[in-house]
Amino acid sequence: MKRYLMYGLISLAIIGTVAFGFRREILMYMITPGDDFAAYQPPPAPDYADPAAWAAHPDRADNADLVPSGSGAENRQAFAQVDVFYIHPTTNYRGNGWNAALGDPRVNQITDQGTIKHQASAFNGCCRIFAPRYRQATLAAFMAEAGENGQQALTLAYQDVAMAFDYFLRHENDGRPFIIASHSQGTRHAYKLISEMINGTPLAGQLVAAYLIGFPHPIADDGSMLGRWPVCGDAAQTGCIVSWNTMLEGGDPTQFRNGAATNGALQMLPKPGPDAQIACVNPLSWRADNDRAGREFHLGAIPFSRDADSGISDPRAQLLDAWCEGGFLYVTDPGDEFRILRMPEGNYHNYDYNLFYMNIRENAERRVTSFFMDPANISFERDGPETPVGR
Repeated sequence: MKRYLMYGLISLAIIGTVAFGFRREILMYMITPGDDFAAYQPPPAPDYADPAAWAAHPDRADNADLVPSGSGAENRQAFAQVDVFYIHPTTNYRGNGWNAALGDPRVNQITDQGTIKHQASAFNGCCRIFAPRYRQATLAAFMAEAGENGQQALTLAYQDVAMAFDYFLRHENDGRPFIIASHSQGTRHAYKLISEMINGTPLAGQLVAAYLIGFPHPIADDGSMLGRWPVCGDAAQTGCIVSWNTMLEGGDPTQFRNGAATNGALQMLPKPGPDAQIACVNPLSWRADNDRAGREFHLGAIPFSRDADSGISDPRAQLLDAWCEGGFLYVTDPGDEFRILRMPEGNYHNYDYNLFYMNIRENAERRVTSFFMDPANISFERDGPETPVGR
């Protein structure tokens, strides 16, 4: 009996070793759709006149209304004079199709309990929040092996985002100032959205700032992004872009640049070249320099809670130092509560918002105030603070 047990344990060890050695192949098999995109029938296109096509909307109750318990923060959407158009990250990890259906309950639960609750809600102190559901590309689209299939899936996803933004402008925004906020796949779409729908139009004067987080982007030789926008250099600057990608101190960001990904990490496409200067704004100092900001500037992180009945946890303040280095945001270890979803090589991609939630919240309010104080924006009327808007 002992001999059979030993043989069984040895067999399990061999299987485990082989599985580890082929972990990338196994992952790809699990998450990649069986058909090429050319033979794929995408889900029906969204109708953004339908409230169900929005994960967050200021005219109804949703998880973007939540605030961290014990923080003293308030949901001020009813009185906000600025809008946020928020584009959520990938929340579809399955291989049942290149793009997610808007009515997929599993995907929508992850979107609502994960990203709307812990990312979009950071802006409800300053702004009305509009967050479209869209036929997001599945996770496999970001793997190098997906090739043209992945690119086509991302193109379809962007078409929905652009359609949602057009609907937002025509039916919801009414010429108000707005913020673009996004993460990961959402940020990839936001880059394109700003380049194609905002640059060179009057909308550029309405953009308070853009929080384009979790997807590396190079800076041009003149220091701009997307053809015209400066990287935000202080906490009150407007008409600029905020960007960062969070790594643990000593972590390896190789997977975010050209070349082979390490340790089976995602190969996110497109990627800046190995010599490109990447945008990095430190959310503790809101500067784009390499100075280290101490934990005394850390206003509070929030751990994930995907329980549908729970709110947002108390903020954990003064957890970490942060600094930009080589275009990436490095942090000291924030502790066990922020470890379970940490990716290989010390990559805190899944916590890009969570770790700095209260800093983002305070900063968005500050940039909105700064926008209205600028004489160049005198044409934007600002109602009194107790005047409900669109709710």
